[in-house]
Amino acid sequence: MFASSPPVSDPLPTCLTSYNGRTDFRRIGGILPVLYRAFKKLVGVCFNILNFLLAGNLPPFACVGVIIEDQGRFLVVQLPEGGYAFPGGFMRWREHPTQTAERECREETGLHIRTHDVIGYYSITSPQLDRMSTLNIIYRGEVISGELHSSIEGRPCWLPEEGLQGKLTTLHRTILADYHEYRAQEQRRQMSIKPV
Repeated sequence: MFASSPPVSDPLPTCLTSYNGRTDFRRIGGILPVLYRAFKKLVGVCFNILNFLLAGNLPPFACVGVIIEDQGRFLVVQLPEGGYAFPGGFMRWREHPTQTAERECREETGLHIRTHDVIGYYSITSPQLDRMSTLNIIYRGEVISGELHSSIEGRPCWLPEEGLQGKLTTLHRTILADYHEYRAQEQRRQMSIKPV
């Protein structure tokens, strides 16, 4: 499924992306991502001020993400400020969490996916004024079609787990650990239902 590609000693700042035989070495850049991140921080400040005025009664925002492993590689987004995250983002009004996972993955990576089991739920209380508190739902997913492309969020990459060491955000390291536990449980379950 992946094109053969030269080894990448350090995937930052250029991230090798390869899916369906296409390889892309373009770099993240431009003013638009900078403005986008500044706007997100401003929104975070506004919501935290509103939450303060409401005596802490503003609920956390719902976010949905997806972890996709294919042939030992994980689909991640290389963030413009450095580091990697699994695709995901905020839920929209009247959107089901599976729809959010599929939409966010398509927007951030160009890939159409199918969601499967829930890997876990994560509550993040932001200690920073420019960040929002979130409740995160993470699904396991699989790619069904599409071609990788960058977005304002960053550059999508297929990386082996060893390429992610020390580069995932704290939340996403936890998600990866929970994914491994989920996968081990699934293997044990499959072994227990095999006919003897």
